Amino acid sequence: MNFTSDYLYPNLSSILTIQNLSVFFDKSQILENINLQIYAYKITAIIGPSGCGKTTLIRCFNRLTELSPNFRRVGNIYMGDREVSKLNPVELRRQVGMVFQKPNPFPKSIYDNIALGLRINGYQGDIDECVEYSLRQVFLWDEVKNNLYRSALTLSGGQQQRLCIARTLALKPDIILMDEPCSALDPISTARIDELLYELKHSYTIVVVTHNMQQASRISDLTAFFNIKTTETGEKIGYLSEYDKTEVIFHHPKQQATQEYVSRRF
Repeated sequence: MNFTSDYLYPNLSSILTIQNLSVFFDKSQILENINLQIYAYKITAIIGPSGCGKTTLIRCFNRLTELSPNFRRVGNIYMGDREVSKLNPVELRRQVGMVFQKPNPFPKSIYDNIALGLRINGYQGDIDECVEYSLRQVFLWDEVKNNLYRSALTLSGGQQQRLCIARTLALKPDIILMDEPCSALDPISTARIDELLYELKHSYTIVVVTHNMQQASRISDLTAFFNIKTTETGEKIGYLSEYDKTEVIFHHPKQQATQEYVSRRF
């Protein structure tokens, strides 16, 4: 099956294609009928009010939602031409890495935070070289090269988050998912992450969930605005309201709800 891009990037194929996706936990519906394409080597920002299902959506991409009891999804998620449910979840999560909201370094040395994952995944190359390269990719090498065997927990919050990104990059994923990666960081650390993401998009496809409208407008190529609708029974369900290039979403959105959300927070 070969999915091609729509009018946003007519000459590109999508790396992830989401078709008619609905998500349920127990008897509650979280997302309804999501259709979305994620383009290679672009940064896609996912924005919208709390509770609209942004985090649930990106956790579907690498099947982390399946770790929760009573999860059920309807519809399809294709990575290239393969439905993700047909892929080995361990291998899928190597290809689709995840950086979480709060930095979560292992309680080990800076070096071992990266080397451990390489060893577990049977890396056959020079681990020292890969550790250095990964740290250089996130502009952390010069800050830690003389203290590689110091506990990662001694790093600042911003350094810890960059280390977690380096840990993800070491496994050479195709896609990096980021769930509010700067929400716990100060403005200076956030600016460093923004600069890093801009550099990384030349080699990786990045999807960022964020409540920070300034960040979304600065770093992303495309923005998907999710909203919430309330059913007659009072159930709140997330849906994709609008998806377009970022400059359109922030300056010329087609939906009034998008305009209202962005203008209140931008």
